[in-house]
Amino acid sequence: MIKRLILSILLITLAALGYSLLLRVLYTNDSHGAYQPREYVTPEGRISLGGYAALEYHLNLRRAEFPRTVFFDAGDQQTGSVFSSLKYNGAIGGAIAEVFNFLNPDAAALGNHEFDHSYANTKRLIELAKRPLLSTNIIDHHTDTHLSPHPYVIVELDSIRIGVMGLTMTDLRERVKADNVRDLALLPYVLSIDRYLDRLAAKTDLIFLLTHIGFEADSLLATKLDSRINMIIGGHSHTPLPEPVVVNDILILQAGAYLTYLGQLDILVEEGRIIAWENELIPITTPEQMPETPLSGFVRKISDQIDLELNQVIGTIPVDWTPSKYVLTDVSRWMANALLAEYRDRYKPDLAMLNCGGIRKAVPKGEITLKDLTEMLPFNNTVVIFTATGADLINYHYHNERNMIDPPHDIVQDSGIHRIGTSDNYRINGAPLDPRGIYRIVSHDFLAGQWQKYLTFEPQSVYDTGDLVLDAIKNQIRRQLPVSKDRQ
Repeated sequence: MIKRLILSILLITLAALGYSLLLRVLYTNDSHGAYQPREYVTPEGRISLGGYAALEYHLNLRRAEFPRTVFFDAGDQQTGSVFSSLKYNGAIGGAIAEVFNFLNPDAAALGNHEFDHSYANTKRLIELAKRPLLSTNIIDHHTDTHLSPHPYVIVELDSIRIGVMGLTMTDLRERVKADNVRDLALLPYVLSIDRYLDRLAAKTDLIFLLTHIGFEADSLLATKLDSRINMIIGGHSHTPLPEPVVVNDILILQAGAYLTYLGQLDILVEEGRIIAWENELIPITTPEQMPETPLSGFVRKISDQIDLELNQVIGTIPVDWTPSKYVLTDVSRWMANALLAEYRDRYKPDLAMLNCGGIRKAVPKGEITLKDLTEMLPFNNTVVIFTATGADLINYHYHNERNMIDPPHDIVQDSGIHRIGTSDNYRINGAPLDPRGIYRIVSHDFLAGQWQKYLTFEPQSVYDTGDLVLDAIKNQIRRQLPVSKDRQ
């Protein structure tokens, strides 16, 4: 078994004596466009963590300490801020690709949020990355080749060579719009690894996996892996692991999310084995004197553009809008009703539906800006109209109620289906629901495309309006929750 050595001085001493090689592994995951520091409340008070410039500062500091250092990212660089919603260099999220080019990781995995926009957009993000975005288990149906030209990469550091593969979750189709991944095959993890394992083992000293499948899936995967795999650097579950979890003699690492931490693992390597290690999650704080760099200048330029375009106040909300994936909230109810109101005259919908997981940012009571709203609704979903029978809606409502008790995923907010007591007497917007009636629903393309997961019925007569949900909600905020007259 791998044994942890408490004192880093012992690691350095052993390496200096020539017993083994010392390697530093720096890692991030699930940064989600966190271009500026975020404020967190701790028992000691408020603290600001994150931001690309602060990450670069800590990376450079830790890289300078060790001559043999690698840096990896385990995916979901995209989605979560206005920064990631901008189109830059021909891609939505292209500015983030440029940031990571400055940060210079040795390799990165593709997370599910790298697929939030079109398939063409994903391919453009891969093209923009100067260092490999790995797709060991993703194949393009049309070309029968890997989505990325890099199913794996070999990182060479003088006398040590590291083979790296990247895995993306096999249930990707349940996470993003169906059209975005329609042309892709998602191969089983172990099968994908085994295709390249012998080749990598013959050429390298260590083999690492960058995975975007979640901590539990990483732990299960480790039980099935060949002993030649040394380490899994994971993402998706946003799990901060102060100490690596060891499964089947494989180290599993993860550094939380939103650039709160930079992971650092110092290891001793001997004959293809990690014989000792010491791990640290480094808080990504902003130093008092932040050096000016090309990256910090780039981030400031984009930030100034965002502030110029999006810091306009669009309304005043009467209560805190605090979303939840698993509970119906003030903001989810308001947005469903607002979507219904926006399209009532144009398409005569009976009902509106939104998945609660699509609302991604809390905004406190008071003024709300276009930037706030863009970060609340970051997915560029388009408004769709479809029909369903009353019986379909009853089945959906029962399914959604069950998910509220034991949620396998986020739940749905609708604008008005109610069951009277424990009976099967349902009402829709106050009127009796007819199981044989046909009802028109306004929703968005993600929910309609993931109907098996959320609705249990297949939407009929689907019409994509091309309108952004963001624009519809923005219009209703301006109408229903206008800026105060004093502000005007």
